[in-house]
Amino acid sequence: MSALMEGLQREERRRRRVALFVVLSCVAGLGVWLTAPFGIVLITWGEAAGWLLVAAGAVLLALTVLGILAARRSHRAPQSLPGKPNPRFDEPEPSPDPRGGFSMSGSYLGSH
Repeated sequence: MSALMEGLQREERRRRRVALFVVLSCVAGLGVWLTAPFGIVLITWGEAAGWLLVAAGAVLLALTVLGILAARRSHRAPQSLPGKPNPRFDEPEPSPDPRGGFSMSGSYLGSH
C-alpha cells in the first residue's frame, strides 16, 4: 500500500476517534445532567440513594471532561497538502491578462 493511502487511512481513523470521543462526552454529559440534580434533591429529602446518584454524576462529569480533552488532543487542524500553506491566499491580486477585462461596475439596467 502506498504511503499516501496509509496517511489517508491514518487520518480517517483519527477523525473517527475524535468523533467517538465527542459522542461519548455528550452521552456522559447527558448522564450528569440526569443523575446529579436528582441525587441532590434526594439528599435534601434525606435519602441515602441521593449520595450514589451524586457520586455517579461526579464520575460522569469526570468522564465528560476527559472525553473532551482526549478529543481536543486527538484533533489535528487541517493543513495545506502537499507543500507549505499559502499565507497570501486571501489577498486579491490583479489579473495577469494584459488585455484587461470587461467591467459592468457603474452600469445600470436600461442605461445607454
